[in-house]
Amino acid sequence: MMIVFQALSWPPRVLVVEDESIIALATTANLKRMGCEVVATAATGQQAVAYARAKRPDVVLMDIMLEGAMDGIEAATRIREMHPDMPIIYCTAYTDAGTRGLAARTKPKAFMGKPLDYGALKELIDTLQ
Repeated sequence: MMIVFQALSWPPRVLVVEDESIIALATTANLKRMGCEVVATAATGQQAVAYARAKRPDVVLMDIMLEGAMDGIEAATRIREMHPDMPIIYCTAYTDAGTRGLAARTKPKAFMGKPLDYGALKELIDTLQ
């Protein structure tokens, strides 16, 4: 089933950080339907940090569990060091209080559980302009 969205009021540039390729593809497709430009998709924390540095997205959608040694919380911490005001939205299946507490230290704009509610994500992104 294809989700139809009214276009966002601005064209945000988004970095998708997701190690599950099917989820990354679905998220990218839905973001494009919203009117977003997906500047890159990263499967590791190292890639996420490098893309955030090089591409300077308007918003980062960050999974917590990633391929490799660096998880999404550490990647968000490093991105924050480079770009303190870059909005980070955690999109993760790990919604327990301990994980949320660790993630909160990176001062995210939001914390969304999976499966993603793309309508709610669109509304959230629209508020970041």
